[in-house]
Amino acid sequence: MNQLLKNILRTALAGIAAGALAVSCNDKFDLELPLSVNSHKLSIPKESGSTHILVYSDGKWTAGFTEAADWVSLNKLSGEGNHDLVLSWSANYGIARKVGIVLTKGSLCDTITVTQAGSLSDISLGFSNSAMNLLKTSASISAPISTNLMYDLDRITAETLFLGAEGDTLAIVKMGEEEAASGYEPWLTAKTITSKNFKFDVTENTSEAPRTAVITMYVEDATGENRKSSMTVTQGISEPVFSLSEDSGEYAGYKGTYSVETLDNNIYAYTNNYSLTVNYSNPDDEENKWLSGVKLTGTSLDFSVSKNESGADRTATIVMEYSDDSGNSISSSFVVSQLAYPDPLSFEELRALAPGELTSKKYIEGYVVSDPGSANIAKNTQTAQFKFDFNENYKTAYLESIDGRYGVMLKFKTVEDNIIERYSKVRIAIEGAELQRYDNPVRYVVSGLTAESVIEAGTPDSFLVPSKKRKISELTDNDIYTLVDLQDVEILAKDGSYTNCTDGYSIRDDGKGINPSGTTSAPRWDTAPLMVTDTEGSFISLLTNSYVAWRREPLGSNNPTFLPQGSGTIHGVIVFEENPRYGSYSKYQVRAMVEEDIELENSPFSNTIVEWNWNDKVNNIVPEKGEGTMNVYGATFALSTDFNNTVSKDATGSNQKGLIPSAAIKLTNSWWDFTADEGKYFDINFSTAGLNGSNLVVGIVWGHGEMGNTTLDSPAHWKMLYSVDGGTTFKDVDGGILKNRSVVWWTTTSQDSCPGFEEYLRKLPDECFGKENVTVRFQVADKVTDISPKISTSDWQNNLGIEKGTLTNKATGIRIGTLTVRYN
Repeated sequence: MNQLLKNILRTALAGIAAGALAVSCNDKFDLELPLSVNSHKLSIPKESGSTHILVYSDGKWTAGFTEAADWVSLNKLSGEGNHDLVLSWSANYGIARKVGIVLTKGSLCDTITVTQAGSLSDISLGFSNSAMNLLKTSASISAPISTNLMYDLDRITAETLFLGAEGDTLAIVKMGEEEAASGYEPWLTAKTITSKNFKFDVTENTSEAPRTAVITMYVEDATGENRKSSMTVTQGISEPVFSLSEDSGEYAGYKGTYSVETLDNNIYAYTNNYSLTVNYSNPDDEENKWLSGVKLTGTSLDFSVSKNESGADRTATIVMEYSDDSGNSISSSFVVSQLAYPDPLSFEELRALAPGELTSKKYIEGYVVSDPGSANIAKNTQTAQFKFDFNENYKTAYLESIDGRYGVMLKFKTVEDNIIERYSKVRIAIEGAELQRYDNPVRYVVSGLTAESVIEAGTPDSFLVPSKKRKISELTDNDIYTLVDLQDVEILAKDGSYTNCTDGYSIRDDGKGINPSGTTSAPRWDTAPLMVTDTEGSFISLLTNSYVAWRREPLGSNNPTFLPQGSGTIHGVIVFEENPRYGSYSKYQVRAMVEEDIELENSPFSNTIVEWNWNDKVNNIVPEKGEGTMNVYGATFALSTDFNNTVSKDATGSNQKGLIPSAAIKLTNSWWDFTADEGKYFDINFSTAGLNGSNLVVGIVWGHGEMGNTTLDSPAHWKMLYSVDGGTTFKDVDGGILKNRSVVWWTTTSQDSCPGFEEYLRKLPDECFGKENVTVRFQVADKVTDISPKISTSDWQNNLGIEKGTLTNKATGIRIGTLTVRYN
């Protein structure tokens, strides 16, 4: 053997460390190798392979394993002098394992420990039940277990602890060593362990008292990781009893699995002593066997039925018969009646039902238009002053009728129950669910559903879902919870994100990097609206939740333009939600399931006549776009913070809360003329000479308060007026009151304070086109203002301060982020 090979093999053996194995080596020898006692370990990978082991000796030697192992082999078992052994091994799909290689020369021996890594790193092993009660009779029992040790069942061992009447230990007997139990005759004998069951035998209990044993099974891998599980077995002195809570049941015609409660049942463990048979009333049913999966558990009789497409009701009887070696026998039966597969319950019929628990065995059918993986399905329920149930979103789905006419909100009991994919055609069993109807607008919710309620689900196909194209003005109550393509829309204020709020008051979500400055203990908001308008001057709120990953540019981004700048289509679900924090929600709202549903890639349809947005952060009232003037009539103006930052910067940068310093303006004035008893105002002036079109709008983004509860006393109600004669005559602009709401603050926060600015849009009359001088006036409508409420955490829903106060002759501020005039 050349020196190079010797060096390689010496290096290999240098990675071998000593281990405690079954074979005892009393006299050690070093085979002329410089090895110490803690260098006798060899670690091999989980994949199959082989390696060389160099043996140095001055005489004859033998090699072997410490125990029988079918996963390793040696190419030779003996030799003389210096030789190399080839160790081969198979792949390990189970847990880590080890074996020893014993080298002997005369009376001398030494051991090498071989440890192979496993594919399975997390051991699962457990009895399905922690206790089992048995009858007095002898029997063979199969106790259900759960394990992932499919390739290592032979490595699971067990022992049984036999207890006396006082709980004292009578004996501990290892599995397979019952005959060697000294001084005690075991009444329970462990037999085999399979991937499904732990099997054992019990003898008849001829005593006058119950007896108890505890079976413990355990396994340990080569790394020392172990699992154990115990089950207490009590063998009583009772005779067999069995009864069901009912003797028959009627079930719907679709596929399902059902359970019938057992009242008295001490035989379920005796699988070898009872039989379960199915007798069909119609002999033809013997071929399709529509009733299957019949089994007993400790508490129920379980069975499954297939979909009944026979066109008629059908019946079968489950018969349980028990007998044992002691001569005991009992029987019981249960009649299963399955209705024919029903016709669907139309959405019209569903809407006509009385609210409450649904008893119909029919189903509703439609297309799922929500995405179970989206964080933007629905508003999460607020459960306390500063707490939200963020699972509510994922328990919600929207089902649209086949013809696209109606929709219904589906509420599942758990997140795991909501398994239906977007654009799949499904059938939903409604029996046992709850129907709620709401008015103004009319909408319907079916709640209490489970995964089993989804009786059929097709392959998702977006082309099957009806394409409903709507202008905003064309939406009706019937469109709620349906998928609609909103036509010719664009975002009003395009210099922000989908959620123009302070992230300092949202739920913290470091995992997505959306709102790193949020709070895990006291979030103030979950859903924020963004105003979307169309070519008719109508508007709708686009709703986006705080957990939506695409709502704002992530950490590390420096994208100055985030929102789509153009026009196009929003492919979204029409919803109706109420939120006390916002006073400007549209009649209906729209939710995009994914960012790709917002398709605003065409050129903008609107033309800007004049716009103030203070994005240049210059402290004046000169417009950033177009031409026009603003007259504040003595009010002082100063730069203030805007809420429309698109980027969540890192902790060392600015604007990480979604705020932009000096990107808005604050107008301060004593806003009520107590002498004339009327509100004060500010105006904007612009020209529409030579312009004509179908739509002339004014949009304003604003709020008040300085994020503190002492700055809430600014006017809350404003009206918009217009003049086309140089400001001599003013008329009201249709659309009602504009609200200027207080922004959220930290301590004693009102439940209806707003986490950002609100957006308003008003359409000017056609007479405003083609005029040299158009004036739009924003005037305080009344003396209503806000106050700081008295906080009571036990009555958090009534912690309201908005529009609760009265203006005084005090200078207060309003904040404007954007003021724009556009036409098309």
